[in-house]
Amino acid sequence: MVGGKGIVGFRQLLEACRDNKFVALGLGDNVVDGFKLSPIGRMLRNNLRDEFRRGEAGTAVYEGSSGIPMRENLSFVKETFDPYVPFGVTIEERFANGKVPLNDSLTLNLDHGHTLSCRYLINPSTSSEFMYKVQRQRKIWWMRYACDPGRFFISDPRQDADTRVQSVAIKSRLGGEELTLEQLELFPADAAALDEELGDFRIKLGRTSSKRIRPSMLRLRQCVEVATLQIVLDAFESGGDASMRIHRKLAPFKCGIVCLSDDPALMPELRDLAKHLCNVLRKANLTVLDCSERNGGRSLAKQLHHLDSIAVPYCLLLRDQCLQNGLFQVRYRVTTLSETIHISDLPEYLLKIVTS
Repeated sequence: MVGGKGIVGFRQLLEACRDNKFVALGLGDNVVDGFKLSPIGRMLRNNLRDEFRRGEAGTAVYEGSSGIPMRENLSFVKETFDPYVPFGVTIEERFANGKVPLNDSLTLNLDHGHTLSCRYLINPSTSSEFMYKVQRQRKIWWMRYACDPGRFFISDPRQDADTRVQSVAIKSRLGGEELTLEQLELFPADAAALDEELGDFRIKLGRTSSKRIRPSMLRLRQCVEVATLQIVLDAFESGGDASMRIHRKLAPFKCGIVCLSDDPALMPELRDLAKHLCNVLRKANLTVLDCSERNGGRSLAKQLHHLDSIAVPYCLLLRDQCLQNGLFQVRYRVTTLSETIHISDLPEYLLKIVTS
């Protein structure tokens, strides 16, 4: 096993996982370059992006477009949904040849990257309280998906003396160093920086209120590639590359299917059953890795090791008796224990444990 408890520094951590199954990167004196996501790394990135876009409980969040100015996004939301404060608009923007600070000593160079932002429009009289609530929610969001929830913290707040913009960052501790994950900036309603984004935009103060106000804005931003790197490094530092303990909601594949037979003549039937179960689960929007056609005679231990190394949280083990009684085992990556269920329990059983 590579990685895990033997790694004591952030640079050592990057060095150890510089070419794993999720990311590839190069490491210079003060720079991380050559950053590439593998196909399953891109799946992880996309799952992270989807979870970010869900927003925080209790606040409506709408999807915006990076191809038009923010004030046009707001006009569309206002005309379509007739919202009131607080609400948010998420926007994804692509950039090329970007330099993203990881901490005070390292910068991530990206040939291509993605920035996710959510702009919350809020009541100026309660803007500080709202910012405090969101920064707490964002810290909890990161803790929820981590192997080590204790590594996340909120930076000391800052305020620009000229613009009066308040800012904090969500950070993590990895290998003894800090990694900046997200930035939160609170713009007062009369901030000059809001003129370009809001124009003369006014919004309802409440559901039944006719009063319209110029809102304050809380902007939350994250680089999706940095967020993906954080998830990989967190799992790598916690357990190494032998078992990547990535949260089931972020895992690229929710389950794998492995066929085991004592009678080679039954293997074609087991493979047909595996294909059928793949179709059932994919129709339920669960990503599945079918290992039945590609095991190449590998032992069960080697097949499970492969699934563990790419963070597959559940594995369906199909054996000969499954063809007679419909029973098979579901193996859990975290505990390595198995539970016997019936084919008729799919996909509901798996949906329940994945989404819980």
